[in-house]
Amino acid sequence: MSSMELVRLFASSTTVVAAILVAINVSPKVTVAGFVGFIAASIAWMADGWFDDKASLLIQNGILLLVNIAGVWRWLPKATQ
Repeated sequence: MSSMELVRLFASSTTVVAAILVAINVSPKVTVAGFVGFIAASIAWMADGWFDDKASLLIQNGILLLVNIAGVWRWLPKATQ
């Protein structure tokens, strides 16, 4: 298995787990963990886009990275109470 295949496997599995954590909305801490997972996945997808010259993947996940940072920013105060 190549290193890019490992990056893609990490990115896709992290995206699925993060989506589950955000969707179940059990607690603010779990939701923040989901957004952090989305951040890690976005960075991995951006790496894939960068190394495979896929501008659309890079741009899409750059925007999603900003959205997920906003999600952490919104939920983190609730998670630390």
